[in-house]
Amino acid sequence: MPLEALLRLDGVSASYRGLKALQGVTLSVAPGEIVAVVGANGAGKSTLLRAVAGQVATEGAIRFDGRDLARVAPHLIARAGVGLVPEGRRLFPRLTVEDNLRLGAYARRGEPDRFKPLDLVFSLFPRLGERLAQRAETLSGGEQQMLAIGRALMTQPRLLMLDEPSQGIAPRLVDDILAAVGRIRGLGTTILLVEQRLAEALALADRAYVLQTGRIVLEGPARDIAADAGVRKAYLGI
Repeated sequence: MPLEALLRLDGVSASYRGLKALQGVTLSVAPGEIVAVVGANGAGKSTLLRAVAGQVATEGAIRFDGRDLARVAPHLIARAGVGLVPEGRRLFPRLTVEDNLRLGAYARRGEPDRFKPLDLVFSLFPRLGERLAQRAETLSGGEQQMLAIGRALMTQPRLLMLDEPSQGIAPRLVDDILAAVGRIRGLGTTILLVEQRLAEALALADRAYVLQTGRIVLEGPARDIAADAGVRKAYLGI
């Protein structure tokens, strides 16, 4: 575990819809890392990201840049520098691309540079700049995912959490999305990634945690987990 962590979870447990979704999870993410959280469906991966974002009640400690996030409202967590791209994207479908992006900056309302990240978003995803006046519901799945990531970047996050960014996207666009994730890290943003495409996630990540029925069962360099056929069969079902 890295000595210095931007994000650290210690013994975090959480219930979701009456079920214990996380049980004593301990993990850390160092500044500038890409850390993948992998596991079978229902392992608790989405709940873990939602717990960090303040959307799920938890037990245990969640600290971001040394700050305790317990009982901190989700919009204040976002303002502190934690951005979440949720599973399913959760865009405002009838609003335009431009309006969705500008709403991403709402947590920074009143700040004169709150729309500055638009330049970054358009450099990463030129298609969005070409579709500013289109409603989000008219975009392809891949374009909607670009918009969801762009909206999260409008919060100017230091930690960007992505929940299944390749889900529901045409295969030809998956590489573009994952390449953009690498570029975002290259600009200094730390990444916590949940991704169903295990080979691609582990190739992109520095380290990985394997989650099984709400517990961390394995952690280590992503390349080692990717190379271990026994681990993939035992914990990932592949």
